[in-house]
Amino acid sequence: MALPSEFRLTRTRDFAAIREQGKSWTSRCLILAIRPRPDSTHAHAGFTTTKRIGNAVTRNLVRRRLRMIVRQSFPRISVTHDIVTIAKYPAVKAGFAELEAEWEKLAIRAGLFQGAGLPTETKSVGKSGAPSGDGSKTGIETGPSNGIGNAAGI
Repeated sequence: MALPSEFRLTRTRDFAAIREQGKSWTSRCLILAIRPRPDSTHAHAGFTTTKRIGNAVTRNLVRRRLRMIVRQSFPRISVTHDIVTIAKYPAVKAGFAELEAEWEKLAIRAGLFQGAGLPTETKSVGKSGAPSGDGSKTGIETGPSNGIGNAAGI
């Protein structure tokens, strides 16, 4: 499933502005650059994979993995920022789980998540301390209510 187009950055000038005006955080495989976007109602994400990483097949594989990681994390992003994820050469050898862990760490360091480190879902608890029988959940919604969960295609 892809990140819907209304949540993507596509213009070269947007990428350049984020690198010039925004802040960035670096890990072994990734660079995360962000810039506040107060005029928007949601975050926008873009991805950069240069020819230094490898041929088109390799770049596309890394880019698909990064899009999936960001798409899965999007419901937890609480700030309206432009977010650019830049893949470094070690991202080619890294597995999906390693890339996901690195991206999450960078996002937490950048302050993209509200209540970073907290679980995204909690069950309501009755007076006895046991979960209530109604099956209701409280906390942050991670379903398709934001339009991301219904995207199709890559």
